[in-house]
Amino acid sequence: MATKQAPLVLVTGGAGFIGSQVVDALISDGWRVVVMDNLSSGKRRNVHPGAHFLKMDIGNPKAAKWILQNKPEVILHFAAQINVRRSVKDPIKDAETNIHATLKLMEAASVVKVKKFVFAGSGGALCSNETPIPMKEAQVCDPMSPYAISKRTIEHYGEFYRAQKGLPFVSLRFANVYGPRQNAKGEAGVVAIFITQMLANAPITINGTGTQTRDYLYVSDVVDAVMHTVKRKDVLGVYHIGTGRQTTVNEIYKKLATMIGYKRKPKKGPADQAAPHRSALDAGRFMKQTGWSPRYKLTEGLKTTVLSVQSHLNTKRKICLFPFRTS
Repeated sequence: MATKQAPLVLVTGGAGFIGSQVVDALISDGWRVVVMDNLSSGKRRNVHPGAHFLKMDIGNPKAAKWILQNKPEVILHFAAQINVRRSVKDPIKDAETNIHATLKLMEAASVVKVKKFVFAGSGGALCSNETPIPMKEAQVCDPMSPYAISKRTIEHYGEFYRAQKGLPFVSLRFANVYGPRQNAKGEAGVVAIFITQMLANAPITINGTGTQTRDYLYVSDVVDAVMHTVKRKDVLGVYHIGTGRQTTVNEIYKKLATMIGYKRKPKKGPADQAAPHRSALDAGRFMKQTGWSPRYKLTEGLKTTVLSVQSHLNTKRKICLFPFRTS
């Protein structure tokens, strides 16, 4: 009797910060995994050796063709143009990747009838300065950047494909994710940037007053949410994935500076006009439906991230691991 083959999943952006760690979890769970990534921001070394790697841009016609030929059961779509400032500077280029290329993948996915198409949405980007916090899924979004517009646009298309073509579409709107493997270059979050600069004793710039808030979510909690989504047929539509708690940039700076022993005063830079001042997500709907909840306290996640970055930089700076309460 032939052994039943493990299910096949395609992970776009699977060499990146979040995608690569989802790949690790999938392989541990017994999936056959194909990673599609152009390595514009991801790194080949992030890809699990048990995954099959395709160096390919999602805008390449071969990407959709691969889906049509290989018929994966699940597609996890993490590949994107993630730089908000770049989207403001060149909205057409942003749309080519984040809208047009994504639509081609969704069309191919609907043709081969994948069992689930999971889109990496963005909760923080969809908040505006008028949004009640923590933001619920049903609240009206007023995107402030082309990047955010593209994320919301794909959700609209996802609803169309689900209603008209039977595509089981899910958008997981992540809060501000941080953790190991996050690239401190380009459009990285402040956690990765601050840690890298502090360990090098380099100057740090805080844009705006530093009182702007974000909902910081550790990457392992994101991976756990994705795995819940993949395994459950009833998870469809748009969900928030976050802690619901706000933390200011200044607080992040102080926590990390104390951990690392960084003594320099931050410089002040201009505020980002394309980003909301406050952001946090209400994940209650996803939590109630799946039983998921974030497990990592902020201090614990920051500590683990510092140690990871330190090991890669091979710095000898002494780290004070628990200067704060973890509750």
